[in-house]
Amino acid sequence: MHIKYKSVSLIERNDKKYQLHLEHMRFIRNCNRSTRDQDYRRVITSWLETVLTKHLSKTFSLDCRNILSWEELNNRNQYFKKYREMDGLFTRGKEKIYVEIKASQSKSSFSKGKSQINETITLLNMAPDRIVAVLIMADCRCFDSTFGYALETIKEKIDASDAYRLINGLNSPTNFDGSQKWLWMLNQEDVLQLASMYGQPHEDDVDGEY
Repeated sequence: MHIKYKSVSLIERNDKKYQLHLEHMRFIRNCNRSTRDQDYRRVITSWLETVLTKHLSKTFSLDCRNILSWEELNNRNQYFKKYREMDGLFTRGKEKIYVEIKASQSKSSFSKGKSQINETITLLNMAPDRIVAVLIMADCRCFDSTFGYALETIKEKIDASDAYRLINGLNSPTNFDGSQKWLWMLNQEDVLQLASMYGQPHEDDVDGEY
C-alpha cells in the first residue's frame, strides 16, 4: 500500500521549481480574473504578515525555508508535487515554530486557520525537528471595518477544547513549551502599536489572504 505523503522538505521561495510553479499559478489566475479594484483587506493582510515576521524575528531566528514541498498520492495512485507557503517559520534550537497569520478575528478565519495548522503539522511532523504551530489572529478593524469579528465565540471554542493554548498581546513568549498548538490574539491597540513600530499598511502588489 502506498503512503499518502512522501518527499517532504522545506525550501526557500527562490527555489527554481517553486518559481516555475508560481508562474503557472499566476497565469491561471490572470486567465480567470475579472477587472476589479484591489481589496484593501489584502493589503492589510500582506502588511500584517510582513510586520509580524519582523516582530518575531527579534526573539526567534527566521528560517527562510518557509515553503513546504511534498509529493501527494492522488486517486489514481500517482504522486504529484505540491507546495504550501507558510506565513512564517522560525527556529529555536531543534524546534521549528510555524506561524499562520489572520488579519481578522472572525469565525471563518478561525476555522480556516485551524484547518491550515492541522494540514501543515501533519506534513511537518515528518521532519526530525519538534514542531510548534502558532495561529495569530489580529483585529484589524482599525484599518478596515469590514473585517469580521467573533472573539467571544472563538474564546468559547478554545475554552471547550485543550487543543490550543491561548496568549494575548504583543509580548510573545520566549518559548512555546507545554503545547504544540497556540492561539495568539492581538486586539486593535496591538495592531496600531505594530503600525507605530513598523509603519502603516500601504498599497502594493500583494498575494495575501484574509
